[in-house]
Amino acid sequence: MAAVAALPDDVARVALELPLRANLSALDNIALIPLYQRHFNAAESARQAQLLLEQLGHPDIARLRDPDMTPAQRFVAKLARALILKRPRLVIDRPGAMLYDVPYPAFIRQLASQATMTGTWEIFDFSWNQSLYQA
Repeated sequence: MAAVAALPDDVARVALELPLRANLSALDNIALIPLYQRHFNAAESARQAQLLLEQLGHPDIARLRDPDMTPAQRFVAKLARALILKRPRLVIDRPGAMLYDVPYPAFIRQLASQATMTGTWEIFDFSWNQSLYQA
């Protein structure tokens, strides 16, 4: 997966090695991005984060902290954190390592159909898993 490590800065990533802050809620993990990168105030950052969770169909995870989330909920929080960056490309690195509690190709397709994002979603995975994404 050396190609993933060499991605340019205009790519948002969802990966196992990019953890959430365990002491913060999903909402706070997501809201950190507009708060610190775009200098929005806390209320506006939280509003944007909540809206994104609603668009993804998972507003119920907003107050959960990392240790209290299922793997699928954790993935949604990481995905929202990546999407709020508003970059033209989103790379999901080895989703099976993060989504072992749900049938992940279908789960990702469901999330992608609900999310309002311009740009492309790409999945980087082992070659033997590529057939999972053909359908």
